[in-house]
Amino acid sequence: MDTERLEKELPIWNRRMYIALSAAITLMIATFIPFLWVAWFVLLIFVTSAGFNLLWGRGWKNLPLSKERVNTIFGYLLASWFLLFVPLMLNTDLCFLTFPLMYTIFLLAIYWRIRKKLSDAEEMFP
Repeated sequence: MDTERLEKELPIWNRRMYIALSAAITLMIATFIPFLWVAWFVLLIFVTSAGFNLLWGRGWKNLPLSKERVNTIFGYLLASWFLLFVPLMLNTDLCFLTFPLMYTIFLLAIYWRIRKKLSDAEEMFP
């Protein structure tokens, strides 16, 4: 995939990230809707796969990380993190807390690795 086309797609992904983030927060707040599990599962799969597609997807992986792309990626991953708390809020069973905690550790590791890679790239080309 060519770099220019992917860079033109990034603002579209950024707008979708804001939609996904607002939908995740709305689902987290409105936990009394019937068939919430279906909407929750579809939204969780979409949001998480979009974030990881921008991070490790074909074509995107070859591009250098920019601040805008990193912020868009972590916006999607933050929305998926919010969505992991929905089952905990619906069932109030503490076993559902393990998924968000494990995902938090995973996201922090990715965040640390990307920030290190991003700062190394900025030092190489001042």
